[in-house]
Amino acid sequence: VTPGLIDPHNHMQVWGLTQKWFVPFLPPEVRTFEELRTKLSEVVAQTPEGEWIQGYYLVLQGGLPGREELDPVSPNHPVWLLQQGGHYGSANSQALQLAGINASTPDPVGGVIERDDSGEPTGVFYNHRAMDVLRRVAPVPTVEMTRDYAFIGQPIFAAEGVTTFHDNNVRGVDTLGAYFDVDRAGRMLIRGRVFYTLEWPSDLDRALNQVEYYKGNGFMEFGGFKFLLDGQFHMAYCHEPHNGVRWDVPTWEPQSFKDAVRTLHDTGLQICVHCVGDAAVDLTLDAFEEAMNANPRPDPRHRIEHCVITRRESTQRIKDLGVIVSTQPQFIRLGSLMWIDILGEERAKRGMVLREWLDNGVTVALGSDAPTGPWILPQITLAGAVTRITLNDDRHCPEQAMSAREALRAHTMAGAYAGFEEDVKGSLEPGKLADLVVWSHDPVAAFEPFEGSGPLDANALMRAIGTLKAQITMVGGKIVHQA
Repeated sequence: VTPGLIDPHNHMQVWGLTQKWFVPFLPPEVRTFEELRTKLSEVVAQTPEGEWIQGYYLVLQGGLPGREELDPVSPNHPVWLLQQGGHYGSANSQALQLAGINASTPDPVGGVIERDDSGEPTGVFYNHRAMDVLRRVAPVPTVEMTRDYAFIGQPIFAAEGVTTFHDNNVRGVDTLGAYFDVDRAGRMLIRGRVFYTLEWPSDLDRALNQVEYYKGNGFMEFGGFKFLLDGQFHMAYCHEPHNGVRWDVPTWEPQSFKDAVRTLHDTGLQICVHCVGDAAVDLTLDAFEEAMNANPRPDPRHRIEHCVITRRESTQRIKDLGVIVSTQPQFIRLGSLMWIDILGEERAKRGMVLREWLDNGVTVALGSDAPTGPWILPQITLAGAVTRITLNDDRHCPEQAMSAREALRAHTMAGAYAGFEEDVKGSLEPGKLADLVVWSHDPVAAFEPFEGSGPLDANALMRAIGTLKAQITMVGGKIVHQA
């Protein structure tokens, strides 16, 4: 028996979108441009002419698809495809035309509209502000659909032993309100904490005047605010050049970002910031420090999400400011080889330095980032933290690994601390909520054999992941999952 797992960074409602709204173009069926076109042509044949086709893909050999890859099989349908990580998107010519995007369309601050040699848009968009230029004309789900999307993933999470989730990127006041409506209707199966995302400066007014700072009956709560200061790794905001698309583009103009952070700090609520590159981390720390100096709130527990690449000197600042690192070890498997390609071997050693953070007293909370990270399974998260397994089944900088016991604590007690709930969650103690998991066998013992820096038996690790199952999940003493 362990405490219920707390996933402090995922996107519950978006998981619902991937099941009901978006068309999946996923491996093993879709891994190449040709396979993408084959599947897309099948979808086109079943969709009335002129209707939008919106989908998502994980990875394609050859890179990101553009209008040249999509147009041949979709001449009469606007098409919009998201890379599953959520920060890159691809459109065909029909969609570009409907959005009025052409060679004269400027890049928005913090985003890139990719162009060919003649200056025409290729159909590829980097970062949310650029994607919003296209998405403003695409259909969106109704409020009723969004309420359903906020619920349908909860049994899936419960079946994996997760009893609390933090949706760490909720765009739109109505989407945020859909979560609260689900709670008011008594439909919450597990507990949730949600954060309102500020993508544009105009979102600050909404955050202050339109968002409901909701606190329910123990199953749903408004947690605070979220910024995305860069995108995925090709757009990582770094101090030095890298081999991606852009290395010098934060999604917010730095002073505007600092001003917004200070204003939201004064609400008394928590602020989370998505940071992949080291410059994004340092700008975030600057903003937190200036806000805290201007208004010395006790224990604000602001958070850096992902925190993939950092400078050594930033670790002490993270500790001194009481900032929580909320990160997702599955990205070591998904991305560490790309870190090397984009940054080089030496700088890639600064990728997700878990051991350094722990040894320096930083609170590290572990989560899944599902569905932008494709695996909901906490077993994947624990295994990634302990082994730091790569796509080549090697270990990426094994000296930065956690022990199995540390990883479990980071997925329970540290997750509770990241939500100001360590007094009621995260451990099995008298007086705390009866949120717990009965496992098929001991999760610490399952992963302890893989600690260390020696050769990694990837097949044995996959067996350990696959055989560790949540038999019973309880929330508040009520069984919400039983195998």
